[in-house]
Amino acid sequence: MLDKVESVAGQSGETGDTPREAAQPALHTIREAYWTLFVLGIVVTFTVLDRQILALMIEPIKQDYKITDTQAALLLGAAFSLPYAVAGLPIARLADRTNRRNLVAACIAFWSAMTVLCGLAQNFWQMFFARMGIGAGESGYGPATWSMVSDIFPREKVALATGTLAIGAQAGTGLALIIGGSALAFVEHIPVIELPLIGTMRHWQWAFVIVGFPGMLWALVVVGALSEPRRRGTAALAGIKRKSVPVKDVALYMYRDWRTYLGVIGGLSMKYLFGLGTTAWMPTLFVREFGWNLTKIGLIQGTLILVVGPIGLVLGGKLSEYLTHRGVPGANMKIVFYGMLLSVPISMIFPLLPNPWLVLGFYSLNIIISGMGSGPATAATQVITPNPMRAQVSAVKLFSTNVVAFALGPLIVALFTDYLFSDPQQLKYSMSLAAVVLGPLALLIVWQGLKPYARMYERTAAEFGE
Repeated sequence: MLDKVESVAGQSGETGDTPREAAQPALHTIREAYWTLFVLGIVVTFTVLDRQILALMIEPIKQDYKITDTQAALLLGAAFSLPYAVAGLPIARLADRTNRRNLVAACIAFWSAMTVLCGLAQNFWQMFFARMGIGAGESGYGPATWSMVSDIFPREKVALATGTLAIGAQAGTGLALIIGGSALAFVEHIPVIELPLIGTMRHWQWAFVIVGFPGMLWALVVVGALSEPRRRGTAALAGIKRKSVPVKDVALYMYRDWRTYLGVIGGLSMKYLFGLGTTAWMPTLFVREFGWNLTKIGLIQGTLILVVGPIGLVLGGKLSEYLTHRGVPGANMKIVFYGMLLSVPISMIFPLLPNPWLVLGFYSLNIIISGMGSGPATAATQVITPNPMRAQVSAVKLFSTNVVAFALGPLIVALFTDYLFSDPQQLKYSMSLAAVVLGPLALLIVWQGLKPYARMYERTAAEFGE
């Protein structure tokens, strides 16, 4: 199978390099690698910022659109994640054979424009379709970004690099709350206005405009400041016209080691399922349970995420690098598993605590512990997958995490609230119950893949020659 993959990757096009040179592309400098990581980290910040800003606005959106928790959950999850999943694989196939830098730039420009449109939406369905646009646009950044990072960093540093990228995700989550809360405070005394051809602009709608516009400018930075990395792990250079590996071959490759990919992708999806459901409803929990206003919880929760989030992400990447150098089999997946072993019980407990500061304290601890597995989880997929397949396999991972986690995570919590407890004030029990039901299942799925992953890691390290 791997021979077939290599031959597909090397077909078509001509180059002046010798076969020996083609098989061993020049390494990127440290400066190039970290500059690329910085620019792409800002891209990740924008993607999470644009998708997460909605979580802070649930209460005013419910009031103005006159919708239920379940409808709000559809805006948070399904409206974003389903088009993300549908568009992900076709765009990933482009990332496996075309210029990834240009693809990332086009994606950020599109989803940022859709975020601005969310701010102009006048009803539930207009917001729903604008969120669909964000999802479709964001589907292309992940496979292309991870593929680029895997090409510019050595194999043992991929977990640290992807963990550093995840700092951008934490920053986006934190900034969504901070900017959203600040925007609400800023426009609080601005009267509601009527715009020609658009309609009413309410206070909360300006937050979408404020966070969406800068992303369109950053797309220009991506094009102007980055170059396309040379692809490692195949005989192909970036200048060669590449043919995308057929989906059938990608599926067969994953099926051959299905337990490994079930653990790497399925376990992570289940972790996100209850984790993102909790994160999406946190601001609403503080409004309903403790009477905090949205500005207050946005600033405090956002600052906590910005401060403590990078701690776990860096620790996880460094731990992966250390264990890999020590020759620990399957280090990445072990970090993911033991981190989940600690974070699942915390997720069950903290929504039920009677004091808001205790809730925030345990929530911060959970961010650190969960974050330790983020970089290793992404790296685990990349380092066991041949280069010509990486973007497509990443798209499968994103399909799973976005359909399972983003679509269903907030929805499950909302369904518990609307139909099991039948009381919006019982949100804390819905959040805890989601972790009780889904956490042990996530642990089981990751656990069954630990040994298969360790064996596959050792085999592919020799096969890829990296």
